[in-house]
Amino acid sequence: MLDFRIKTFLELCRLKNYTKTAHSLHITQPAVTQHIQYLEREYGMNFFDHEARELTLTPKGQIFYWSALTMEANSRKIHELMQQPVAAARYFRFGATLSIGEYLMPPILAAYLKEYPQNRLSMLVENTAALLKKLDGGEIDFAVVEGRFDKNAYSHVLLANEKFIAVCAADFPIQEEMLMDDITKYPLIIREKGSGTRWILEDILAEHNLSIGQFEKLSEMGNFAVIKHLVQEKLGLTFAYESVVRREIREGKLKKVTIQNFQAAREFNFVYLKDSIFEKEYLEFYRYCMTGVGLLLGEGTWSLMNP
Repeated sequence: MLDFRIKTFLELCRLKNYTKTAHSLHITQPAVTQHIQYLEREYGMNFFDHEARELTLTPKGQIFYWSALTMEANSRKIHELMQQPVAAARYFRFGATLSIGEYLMPPILAAYLKEYPQNRLSMLVENTAALLKKLDGGEIDFAVVEGRFDKNAYSHVLLANEKFIAVCAADFPIQEEMLMDDITKYPLIIREKGSGTRWILEDILAEHNLSIGQFEKLSEMGNFAVIKHLVQEKLGLTFAYESVVRREIREGKLKKVTIQNFQAAREFNFVYLKDSIFEKEYLEFYRYCMTGVGLLLGEGTWSLMNP
């Protein structure tokens, strides 16, 4: 069970206000102060900078915060395990970004549940920013994400390096080959702010001194299936992981846009809280995913694992 003073500390970190923390926890404001002072005496350091306009963590306080998040997640996970009817069964709650969750994970999860029918899985599909917030809050055990994140704040292992390409409808009126600057002459259809694929595209454009705002027309969609449909209807082009559009390219519905000197690949990372006591179990699931990813991205088939 998580110490009640650590719960107070975490709530204060989230709300950044003593009065709001007291109200949230149904305790008095002096009690909040006492809990924080006890922890600071126990560890011999100040956790908060009270002189700043907004309550902020000191460098040592930041370290304690990440450790406390892991303690909270471990406590919650232990409680869940105690509720499981079968002691040997495992229950993983995890998140994946849209491209990964909708296109990469389904065959991997199907094969895993066939091989381990006693285990339970719960997958949430969100953008990278939302998943990391849920990971911090102990709502999920780990996340499979794309795009930028603070690698110093989490334990993480590389799941895959995936090619990132531009595509349009097979009969879309576009130059056969172009420079990166030429791409902005066409309408762009992309994911919403906060999504991993959008972050990646913004990074790539910035490397060429370009931005999303320079495109002739911009449309934002929260679902990549919708984006692919709009692109197939010749309403613009998009950027995507090659595995996400491989079938449509093979079927002649989409085609790769050839851009001179454009080669991009980005990481898919398996992310979890540092120092988790369940790290061994998480990494076993990661290794299973690694096998599946190698087949899916390398061969385009799951036949070796899922006849």
